Amino acid sequence: MPLTGLLYFRRAKKFFKNTLIYFVIESLITVIQTLPRPAALNLGGWVGAIAFLFPTRERQKTLDNLKSVWGEKSKREIYSLARQVFMELGKSAADAVCLKFWTDEDFRKNVWVEGLTRFDSAYKKGKGLVIVTGHLSNFELIPVYLSRLGYKGGVIGRQLYDPRLDRIVVDNRVQAGFENISSDASPKIIMKLLQSGGGLGVLIDQNSSRVSNLEIDFFGRKANTPKGPFALACKVGCPVIPIAIVREKLNCYCILVGEELRTSSAAGENGQLTQLAQKANRFLEDLIKQYPSQWVWMHKRWN
Repeated sequence: MPLTGLLYFRRAKKFFKNTLIYFVIESLITVIQTLPRPAALNLGGWVGAIAFLFPTRERQKTLDNLKSVWGEKSKREIYSLARQVFMELGKSAADAVCLKFWTDEDFRKNVWVEGLTRFDSAYKKGKGLVIVTGHLSNFELIPVYLSRLGYKGGVIGRQLYDPRLDRIVVDNRVQAGFENISSDASPKIIMKLLQSGGGLGVLIDQNSSRVSNLEIDFFGRKANTPKGPFALACKVGCPVIPIAIVREKLNCYCILVGEELRTSSAAGENGQLTQLAQKANRFLEDLIKQYPSQWVWMHKRWN
């Protein structure tokens, strides 16, 4: 087959594959949004369990990452934990796509915050606030809940590979009640948000070659962590607060607010950024150790 024909075939194959994935996901979302919450969560969990049966790169990466961190566990234990990871991801996704339909009663029954006074104190300084978090449990719920409490802000979200899927995610975020800021948005938009006293949410637990990174210890191994959020906070002079969310018994969520991250002024600029990033990663690492099935182990986190 000529080279141009081969390229055309590959592009067509990729397009049809992505289109199939898009329609499957869109159909699942439609079904989930019509179900009572317990049924929706069960369906999400089963979808995750079924997805785990297929020998995908995500499944293999999950198994490899779990084994590298918990090498003392047996092969059966690693396999079982990996399956739970996929099921938890399915449940979190099911809840995330339904957040825009939650009532005040749903939020009162299903969500509480530990450390809200720390967040409130940092927010009320009026200097803006950089909120660092990770892909733990239903992380989409954090900005929704905080916005309902009256806090203003936005979240930086990286665009998905398929514009149609990206539109679903962004629309769901906006309808749920918080501002989505594209990762390639103008720095002026981000600066304006912080200068107005708002909070900027950033996910820091993925290894991306598209941004400037700091090499930080994470579970005893070097992992790239985006430098931007911490450099921005130092430039603006605003606080940095780590936050995460976990699912507890009865499918309730607990949002955990960590201590404001501080550094030594004697460390120098690069040293301060490294200290901030290390403390943020340690906050996430401690929670992942407690709730290992609720983190997304299918990413290439380590170098």
